Amino acid sequence: MAAKRYGPVDGKSRSGLADYHQSKDELAGLPQTVAEKIPVTNTPNIFSYKAYVFAKNPALVQRYIKATKADVGGVGGHVVAAEEVKSIIAKFVLDNNGYRGEPMFTSFIVTHTGDDVGVTGIMSEAIPMSVVDELMWDALQEGAGKAAELGLYGPGQDLVADAFTGNLRGAGPATVALPFPVRQDNASQTVLASFADKTEPMAFNYYATGAYMLPRFNTGLIIAASKMKRGYIMDIVDLDTKAQAIEAGAHPRDQKALDGKMEELAKGLQEKVIRLRSPEDLYDIEGLTRSSRFVIARIWSRDEKGEADQLGYVVSAERLHNIKTKKGFTYGGKDDPVLLAFAQGDWPAPGEITSPWASCPMVAGDCRGSHNLHILPMPINSQTSYWSGPILSAVTLSCNIHTGRIGAISDQFALGTPWDQVRKQAGELAIQFRLAHGVKQPATLHEDELEYQEGWKERRARLERQFRVAPPLTFGNGNGHHGGRTANAGRGAGRPDEID
Repeated sequence: MAAKRYGPVDGKSRSGLADYHQSKDELAGLPQTVAEKIPVTNTPNIFSYKAYVFAKNPALVQRYIKATKADVGGVGGHVVAAEEVKSIIAKFVLDNNGYRGEPMFTSFIVTHTGDDVGVTGIMSEAIPMSVVDELMWDALQEGAGKAAELGLYGPGQDLVADAFTGNLRGAGPATVALPFPVRQDNASQTVLASFADKTEPMAFNYYATGAYMLPRFNTGLIIAASKMKRGYIMDIVDLDTKAQAIEAGAHPRDQKALDGKMEELAKGLQEKVIRLRSPEDLYDIEGLTRSSRFVIARIWSRDEKGEADQLGYVVSAERLHNIKTKKGFTYGGKDDPVLLAFAQGDWPAPGEITSPWASCPMVAGDCRGSHNLHILPMPINSQTSYWSGPILSAVTLSCNIHTGRIGAISDQFALGTPWDQVRKQAGELAIQFRLAHGVKQPATLHEDELEYQEGWKERRARLERQFRVAPPLTFGNGNGHHGGRTANAGRGAGRPDEID
């Protein structure tokens, strides 16, 4: 096995807690301003590397915020991540958070949304992204091992690649990185991190087409003096490589030809993408993003000439049926995406970004990944319920981009806020819709999008063999081979078309 490129310089694993400032201890030794607290959210603990956080003269370097999320085993099926699994993942990162004597993450948190575990942290350009991806892959593998030990459901479910091959794209976990601006005067940067479980990347289109395009969600588009008034530039990615393969000539019933063409399309980790502008191309953007196939993967601010300037929005936009495993190409799920977006300044405020969810839109996913259902905006570190979702969480991180520290966190869907009313409404709509339609469309997805298809494929193939080709059933043609009265019997001569 190849030597690891990360970890302590001496190669000896150790507990890294002594090197870290933990946010849970930030009030130690200070006067307490409240006697009791009413818990409204499960706020994540922030691990920040002391040597960097408290540096007197931090270097102005390119830093990135990186978020990685995967289902490595759930409690009670696909309900919630186990705290022990999260802690094992955190411990592995803390023990191995080094590259050539420097920390890979200067600050990070470990969270969960439903049964998906997420690691979100700040890194610098000095750390190769492939090394961080390797650390994340191995940390999630450790979590999967603990999930197996605990008897959790689906240990390592999202780790679908056979082994780490250089990056996490196409390996199963959802991962994105967003470069921070490099500036001298203002070290503050607000980042919104959103995690979705039991749904697909298309769900995040509601963020993009709402807060970044429509003034009813974001008044800043009209009244702000920042770059926001120029609109935004959007990269929209075609995620359906199966459809692309068919359009390229592969027969939809020829699995070998489909897999071959999909593999060809996936080579080089390339994507099929179109760049459109808002507000000029609003109708085209809305038209493309109405389906699961097309996802707004990146959003850029615009300079004085109207061209792409600062990247401020990224989504883990890929489909798991691109992934080659021992079983060949497989469609492994609705992808459970992650999003990173800048907020404030040239970007929408956090409440503007999240506001489209107040209308309780429906997304694909839910139980068995095979339904359309109203998404439930939940506080971070919440479990699924009512079948199994889909759910969404969103937190804002106040980041110091000079020191690489996550200074504080707020939960955008916290308890005790108007989102309680949204959750109530979404829950009522979901119950009515799910029970009214059951297995029938539009509650269930088209058969090509059903996540667990094998049972349906067998049933469909068996029934297909029982179909027969025969003349359509007709009446009143004089053949008499159907017997009984014809449709016109008793109506009288000369009135064959009269309707009672």
